[in-house]
Amino acid sequence: MTGYSRVETQEAGFALTVSIRGTNHRFLDAQLRLPSSLDPLEPTVRKMVKERVARGHVEITVGLASLGSAELEIDRKLLAAYLKGYQALKQEFGAAAEPDLMALLHAPGLIVSGNGKMTPGESELIRQAVERSVAEALEKLNEMRTREGESLGRDLQARLERLEALRAGISRLAGKAPELYRQRLEGRIRELAGSVEMDGARLAQEVAYLASRSDIAEELTRFQSHLDQVRQLLAESSEVGKKLDFLLQEMNREANTLLSKTTDVPEVGLEITRQAIEMKTEIEKLREQAQNIE
Repeated sequence: MTGYSRVETQEAGFALTVSIRGTNHRFLDAQLRLPSSLDPLEPTVRKMVKERVARGHVEITVGLASLGSAELEIDRKLLAAYLKGYQALKQEFGAAAEPDLMALLHAPGLIVSGNGKMTPGESELIRQAVERSVAEALEKLNEMRTREGESLGRDLQARLERLEALRAGISRLAGKAPELYRQRLEGRIRELAGSVEMDGARLAQEVAYLASRSDIAEELTRFQSHLDQVRQLLAESSEVGKKLDFLLQEMNREANTLLSKTTDVPEVGLEITRQAIEMKTEIEKLREQAQNIE
């Protein structure tokens, strides 16, 4: 499920910002962006994410800024090496321009912002602030994801109710098929045989044979069983996403079978086909939603 949170805090001498963005993903995928001075805290932050988020793509960005006067530390040896290299190129190619010192200041590794070093006391203070802020941001993220989950749950229940109604409707239509087969066969026989008396037993056998070819009672029973399992899963399980996806695959398989065995009696066959197609549409929407659930 998606969500966003941001926490800002100020301590003595520094300001800290933690922002977290969560999006849908089948597994837990945490991406961290920390200032280089906070790299040692990456394992701690990853552990905190894993303890609080089971599934999703989670991007965590931590910003750290000094509240004191800004200073620059220049790596003078590196600067001398850049200038020496420039002079060598100048002599080789006969260039007349002088080096642009402002451009050199953008060279990787040449300067360090904000004094560059922290005392052990400052490091510990920042570590504690980072852990507090990350914990608070994760809590806010999960609160937003919970609200989204409640909305998602209502949508899932509505779609399950629609699927149950479709299954019941198809069951009623399928129950009419044998009588419709009998009427159609009887009508054809009368057209062909005229006043010749029909063999009732043989007619019943033909009706039973045709009805058996399009019998979908087992598929409808299994479909109802899957619906019941989905409802139980949503109510009780702590790991819904993957299990739900499996059950929805099974429901889709039953819907495909319903379509393949649809009766050719037009009075009910066309409507069964329409409702089975709507079943597949609802199942596909549920499968899309299942990717949003932990």
